[in-house]
Amino acid sequence: ELKGIQIGDKVSKYPIIQGGMGVGISGYRLAGSVAKEGGIGIISTADIGYREPDFEKHPVEANLRAIDKEMEQARQIAPDGIIGINIMCALNNYAEMVKEVVKKGIDLIISGAGLPKDLPEYVKGTKTKIAPIISSARGAKLITKLWRTKHNYVPDMIVIEGPEAGGHLGFKLEELGEGEEALPIEERPKLEEITKEVICEMKKVEEETGKTIPIIVAGGIFTG
Repeated sequence: ELKGIQIGDKVSKYPIIQGGMGVGISGYRLAGSVAKEGGIGIISTADIGYREPDFEKHPVEANLRAIDKEMEQARQIAPDGIIGINIMCALNNYAEMVKEVVKKGIDLIISGAGLPKDLPEYVKGTKTKIAPIISSARGAKLITKLWRTKHNYVPDMIVIEGPEAGGHLGFKLEELGEGEEALPIEERPKLEEITKEVICEMKKVEEETGKTIPIIVAGGIFTG
């Protein structure tokens, strides 16, 4: 039995989160449809405004305008579903984009491509939940400690991207099996081991804070 994930006062039917894939792949149709069927739909903000007529001249304004449209259309498809946003820390207008989606009432923000050090600052006092993307127990421990120390905030969720996930991964090329010095398969980082280590680390935080922290695993997952 696959139990759903609680995001604020909402619970998904299935513990499945559709990944954030940039430049028009994870848009409102995909995210809204996933949310409607009982998963958690994620819209990617990476160059989301590429269809706007002024995108090449004013990309920041075009992206902000487009994210409003995408969120509204996704919500029309799944009025009661869980809709989230994937925002890369590497974006130049990261803070501006985060503030915009929070203002519009997004359920969940998933953030990677770097450590989202100040993300809790932008969601305090709102219903929006936040999850950092990490690739190791060390990364999970680091961001959790930073959030607790600086913002008195415990992550609402942790997303682990293993070596088989797409996007901006926290691994060296040889660990991903790329390049002349690629490691043999048996020596590459294993998602199962990383997951065990992260769960162990987060259990300590759960015991200290009394907060349940779902661990979401990404990359190389094919069955329940």
